Amino acid sequence: MKTWRKRLRRRLPASLKARMSVVVFLLVLGAVALLALATLAVAELGMRDVTGRQQYVSLAGAAVFIDEELDAKRNVLRAIADSLAAGGAQDGASLQRFLSAQTVLAREFYSAGVVGMDGLVLASVSPFKPQAGLNLKGRPYFEQTLASRRSVISAPLNGSISGMPIVVVTQPVFDASGGVRYVLAASVNLRQPDFLGRLGALKPGAGGYLYIMTSDGVIVEHPDKSRIMQHIEAQGPVSAPTRRAMQGFEGWLAGSTTQGVDALFAYHRIASTGWILASVYPMRDAFAPLHAIRSKILLAAVLLAALAGLAGWRAVLRLLQPLARLRHQVHEIRRHRLGIDVLQIERRDEIGDLSRDFYSLVAEREMAEAQTRDSERRLKLLTDHVPVVIVYIDREHRYQFINATFEKWFGKSRKESLMHSVREVLGEEAYQMREAYLRRAFAGEEVDFEFTVGAEGDGLRAFQTSYVPDVDERGAVAGVYGLIHEITKTRAVHTALQFAAATDTLTGIANRRRFDEQLEQSMQRTRATRAPMALAYLDIDRFKAINDRLGHQAGDEVLKEFAGRLARSVRASDLVARLAGDEFVIVLEGVKSAAEVGQIGAKIIDAIRQPFELAGGPLPVTTSIGIAIFRDGALTPAQLLDLADQALYAAKGQGRDGVALLEAAE
Repeated sequence: MKTWRKRLRRRLPASLKARMSVVVFLLVLGAVALLALATLAVAELGMRDVTGRQQYVSLAGAAVFIDEELDAKRNVLRAIADSLAAGGAQDGASLQRFLSAQTVLAREFYSAGVVGMDGLVLASVSPFKPQAGLNLKGRPYFEQTLASRRSVISAPLNGSISGMPIVVVTQPVFDASGGVRYVLAASVNLRQPDFLGRLGALKPGAGGYLYIMTSDGVIVEHPDKSRIMQHIEAQGPVSAPTRRAMQGFEGWLAGSTTQGVDALFAYHRIASTGWILASVYPMRDAFAPLHAIRSKILLAAVLLAALAGLAGWRAVLRLLQPLARLRHQVHEIRRHRLGIDVLQIERRDEIGDLSRDFYSLVAEREMAEAQTRDSERRLKLLTDHVPVVIVYIDREHRYQFINATFEKWFGKSRKESLMHSVREVLGEEAYQMREAYLRRAFAGEEVDFEFTVGAEGDGLRAFQTSYVPDVDERGAVAGVYGLIHEITKTRAVHTALQFAAATDTLTGIANRRRFDEQLEQSMQRTRATRAPMALAYLDIDRFKAINDRLGHQAGDEVLKEFAGRLARSVRASDLVARLAGDEFVIVLEGVKSAAEVGQIGAKIIDAIRQPFELAGGPLPVTTSIGIAIFRDGALTPAQLLDLADQALYAAKGQGRDGVALLEAAE
C-alpha cells in the first residue's frame, strides 16, 4: 500500500495548483461517471424486470399453445374411438382395416394401435413392420387408462419397435353398456420436426431458446434433439433456477447457466401433462441496446469533466495567489532575509489565519528550543551525579548515552564509548553475557540480571542491571534504557543472613531448619539414583548429669567439642546438624551397605570416647547412635527421623556407647 502511494505521488504534478486541478477533474469525472453508471444500472434493473415479466407471459402463452396441441391430438383419438365403437369391428382383420382407413392418424401421430383389455395389440399402423404378440399390459399409461377410464398422456419413453423417443396418447373405447372394450393408443415421435415445431418462433432473442422437461427432469423437447429423453443433469449439474423449477417454482428468475452465462430464466407448467416449459434468455442479448449506449454516455461524462476541470484550474489559480505570497515569505524568513513580523497580516480568511499561526509556531519553537537547552543542561547535571549508571543502547547495540557514573565505576571513557557497540566497549566476554538479555529487552520485555566485576579476595564487586525497552508510538522498541546499581554490600548482608538462618549459633554446624531441607532433598535424590542413604540420630550419654555436675558452661563446651568431632568423623558431603539440646543427626548419602554404615558408626563411637579436654580437666564422654537405612519407598522425612530415633532407643537399651541399625521397609 505504501509503495502504491509513493508511485502515485511521483506521477502527480509537484505544483499544488496543478494537483488541485487534477483532483477537481478526477472528482467531476468520477461523479459524472458514477451517476451515468448508476443511471444505467437502475435502467438495467427496470429493464430486467420488464423483460422477465414479458418472458414469463410469453411462456404462459406457449404453454396454452402446447395444451391446445395435445388436446387436439386427444380429440382426434376421441373421434376415432367413437367411430370404432359405432362400427362394431370385432376381429383383428376388421380392426386393422378400420385403422388403415383413418388417414388422419398418419398426419397427427407416428404410430397407432388398438389394444385389447388383456394388453395385446390387436391392430396397428406404423412406419415399421408390426411386432407379433406385442403386449402393453403393465405399461403405466395403459394401466392408468384402464383405471381412470380417461385419456392419458405418458411420460417420454423409447419406442419398443422404433427405438425413437415418443410419448403415447391413449383413449378408451367404450361398448354399448359403457364398459371399456379397447384402448386406442397412438405415439408421437418427439424428434419429428413438426412436433411442437412452432415453439422455435417463440424463443427469446437470437441466443435464447425454449425446452420442455418432465417434473422429474427428463427432456421432452429441446433445440438439441440429441438431448431428448436424457435427464436434464446428464451433462452436469443444473443451474440454481432450474433446480427451483423442478421443486415447483413458476415464474422468472435471474441467474447463471452452468456455463457461467448470465441469463433470465422463465418456467411454466403445462396443465395437461404437468411438464415444465422453460426458456433461457442470455442477458447480453436482452440488454444489448442498453449496453450499446453505455460507451456514448461515458464519453459525454469525460468531456463534461474536462470542461469542469478547466474551469476549476482557472478558479484554483485565482484562489491560491495569497498562498503563493505566503510561501515566498516563509522561504525568505528561512534565509534570514525577512523577520517573522511579516507573517502578522490582517487578512480575515484562512490564509490570514495560516500566516498568523506560522508566526505563533515559529515564536513558540524558538522559546521551546531555549527551554529544551535548559532542560538538557539540568538533566545532564542530574544524571552525572546520581550513584547509578544510566545508559541508552540503540538497535545496533551501540551506546547512545552514558552518564558520568559509568566512567567512574568501570573506567571507560564516556567520550570514547559513545556511538560504539557494547562489544567494543566492554569486550567480547562481557557482551556475550549481556547479549541474550539485550535481545529479550528489544523484544519488549523488561529484564533484570546480576554480574560481578573483579575476583574473590581482590575487591569483588556485584551489580544489578535493569533493561527497560523504549517503545515508540508505533509499538516498536527503538532502544533500551540500562540502569546499573551496585549491590556488593547488599549481597554480603544477604549471604550472612542466609548463613545465620541455617546455622546453630552454639556449635557452628547446621541447625534444625537446614537439616529439614537437606533430609527431604537427600531422600528425593536417593529415590532417583537408587543409591541407599542413612540417617544417624545421636545424643550424649548422661548429658544431663554433666550439666548438673559441671554447670551449663562446661555443658556448652562439651556440645561444641562433640559437634566438631562428629564433623571430622564423616565426609565433607555429609550433613551434621544439631536438633536441640544434646540431640544431633547426620545425613549420610550414597552409602553402599549396612556394613559400611556400621563402620561409620563405630568410627564415630571411637572418636567420641577420647576424653574431652575441659577447663576443669579431662572428661570421659560417650554417645549412643541409632541409624536408619533408607533405599526407596513412600517414607516421609518425619517417618525416617522417627525410625532413626527408634534405633537410638535400641542402642541405649543395649547399654549405651554403641550403635543400632534399622532398615526402612521399601
